[in-house]
Amino acid sequence: MRNESHSAHPVIAICRNILVLLAITVWTVSGASAQDAVSEADTTATQQVIEDQLLAFRAGEHQRAFSHAAPNIKGIFRTVENFAAMVQRGYGAIYEAGEFTFGRNLFQNGEIYQEVLITDSAGKQWQAVYTLKQQEDGSWKITGVKMNPYKGASV
Repeated sequence: MRNESHSAHPVIAICRNILVLLAITVWTVSGASAQDAVSEADTTATQQVIEDQLLAFRAGEHQRAFSHAAPNIKGIFRTVENFAAMVQRGYGAIYEAGEFTFGRNLFQNGEIYQEVLITDSAGKQWQAVYTLKQQEDGSWKITGVKMNPYKGASV
């Protein structure tokens, strides 16, 4: 009988440890999700900014596209012409976006990161990750974009 209780004890300890680890994981993940979740209103607002900038570039309305840039970006490029030339040279898929669709987003370090899947005028797919920061007047402005060729969804 002594051996049975001895052999049951490690199993109970292992189960208890698994439950504790599971509880910590759920608590950590749910805490991070709440912190990093983007509200529906902010998602709509930031996606509207990105969409309007993409449509402005497509229409050749560079002033409108530049209006969505954050002060840090405007300070670097200074003029609408410099900004439009940079986007055309370095971000051709954004400058001449064909189709685009919004992907995941999250809030981190005071900025929203918004994924956008873009098909350029040649049919090549790109993954763009925009960063946007809310301004003192409540508007959202684009602080940067990172682009990579789209490699498909990973599971």
